[in-house]
Amino acid sequence: MKIYIEKQAREYPQTQKILQKYKHASVLYIDHYKNIFDKNTSHLGEEKSLILAKLTSPAITKAPPGYGHTMSAYFFKTGLNCIFDCSYCYLKGLFKNEHMVLFVNYDDIKKEIVGKVEELRGKRPFRERSLQDKSSQENSRDVSLKHLIQEEKQVHWFYSGDYSDVLGLDPLSGFCENFIPFFEELNTPLNLPLVRGEIEQIPLLTKEGLGEVMMEIRSKSANVKPFLDLGFVPKYTEISFSLNPQELIKQYESGTATLDQRIKAINILCEKGFKVGLRFLPILPVKGWKKLYTEFIEKIKTEIDMDKIYSSFASGLLYTKKDYNTMQKKYPTLDILYMLDLENDDFYRESKAFRDEVYAMFKELDKGCIFCLEN
Repeated sequence: MKIYIEKQAREYPQTQKILQKYKHASVLYIDHYKNIFDKNTSHLGEEKSLILAKLTSPAITKAPPGYGHTMSAYFFKTGLNCIFDCSYCYLKGLFKNEHMVLFVNYDDIKKEIVGKVEELRGKRPFRERSLQDKSSQENSRDVSLKHLIQEEKQVHWFYSGDYSDVLGLDPLSGFCENFIPFFEELNTPLNLPLVRGEIEQIPLLTKEGLGEVMMEIRSKSANVKPFLDLGFVPKYTEISFSLNPQELIKQYESGTATLDQRIKAINILCEKGFKVGLRFLPILPVKGWKKLYTEFIEKIKTEIDMDKIYSSFASGLLYTKKDYNTMQKKYPTLDILYMLDLENDDFYRESKAFRDEVYAMFKELDKGCIFCLEN
């Protein structure tokens, strides 16, 4: 195994843990991760390597409208590129090679998340803001109460898996032990005193009252050990598994867990009380898709207790125009690229007729299923 390490990243605890674990790895120190990561070396058949770096650009980006649970949704990155090798993955078009980047300055990333959460919650700690707001509205009891109730219902989502499969990389990164407790802390109650008897009417009047903060971990792995090793069941993390028929996993999702392995992982976590999500994506319009997905849905219905599932999403395959054109140039023989058309929203995706038909099938499985990036 070859590990590239930015000189400015060498002293971080996560770097030292990785070096201790892989004592026999070939280690090369570099000035900046882009010196390796931005080189187009995929045509050379170079072995996939690990790059340890310090993230100096923003870790957080806004998720597009309709992406998932709520409008208040963000991606955050702790790495770039994936340990798995899904042939349709947009990261193949986005990045120039297959090397994996792990940003080891976790504390800086957490500080950025805290800053975003404070911004979303009104730029002041809950204790200070709620008491000041209520003091300034002493004669407007209904207004202040309504204001606080509306805030309580807000949920802000942070998606961790848009740039890499964080669970697949967890044996290296220690992502779960670092970030799951962190998101629990973001929702710690502040034990506010009652003010004129109003607060007692609002349940969970804590930091959650300014917007509950949730994290999603999305994966094609079946590794449940990082979750079981936590020693507690997190309230503010949803562990979601991308699912497809086994025939498609075998053909397009190289190196990932089998469907049966993922289902087993789902059931283990559900039985332990974890929040578990199902992500039926990307749905692929392959030949015989209707029979394939009908049998797949029946298998899910038979082998998973849907009453224990926290949420489900479904989505077809889609690319931006730029990513699609890059994918076509790099992988001209990838058949599923030619099953997509350009829509007026500037995405290449399956036809609306196909999506409507297949989504109706998943709606029968779960009436609450969310269809991503659909009007």
